[in-house]
Amino acid sequence: MTYGQVLVGFGEQQWTLTIGELATIGRSQSSTIPLPADPHLSRRAGSLRVLEDCLLVRNESTRKPLVLRPPSGEDRVVEPQAATTSLPFPRFDIVFAGAHGRAVSVHVDASRLTPDPLVSDPQTRAPATAAEPIQLSAAQRRILVALCAPLLRESGPRAVPATYAEIGTRLDLRPQYVRNLLKALRETLTGYGVTGLTPDDDGPRHDDFRWALARWAIRGGWVTAADPGNTE
Repeated sequence: MTYGQVLVGFGEQQWTLTIGELATIGRSQSSTIPLPADPHLSRRAGSLRVLEDCLLVRNESTRKPLVLRPPSGEDRVVEPQAATTSLPFPRFDIVFAGAHGRAVSVHVDASRLTPDPLVSDPQTRAPATAAEPIQLSAAQRRILVALCAPLLRESGPRAVPATYAEIGTRLDLRPQYVRNLLKALRETLTGYGVTGLTPDDDGPRHDDFRWALARWAIRGGWVTAADPGNTE
């Protein structure tokens, strides 16, 4: 496989970008990647610069956000005049909002930019970084898997943590019981030193920490796409 390349596709067209190249995206026909003649799309909506290990995605619009949408998981919103890197996504769509809310998507494949370090460099095959000394019961892991399942299976607006009712249906539990279990789990994790899972004395008072808990579980590897039920 040839490395150092990023493949960008829109419609029937495809572009190959190499390290150091800059490509523009927009309604203007002078753009490297021209979008449809839709006045709801910016003339220069975004740009892509290929770095040595990732892609820099910049929102060139002064008014409209754009979205990085991975194949599964939550969207990453890039505000006007802001930028983000492609990491950790090897493949994703850049989504712009067209007329009547129609999504206009540019597909990006950055998997060929750099080789997998675990394959190319045997010295990186060291033991995994030590995780927090947290012990989760089988029941706690089941409820975490159910909470995170939509985030690991879906993309875009459907990639959200499961509701208490959805978890209850999946595990044959009452929604209020699920809510109590998740509350107890959050309090247990807070005792281990995990922050952001319980109300802050100085912050807003609310009790829906499903997003915070799901993000912690996925980022820490406590729940993965390989868990039973996440490959349905």
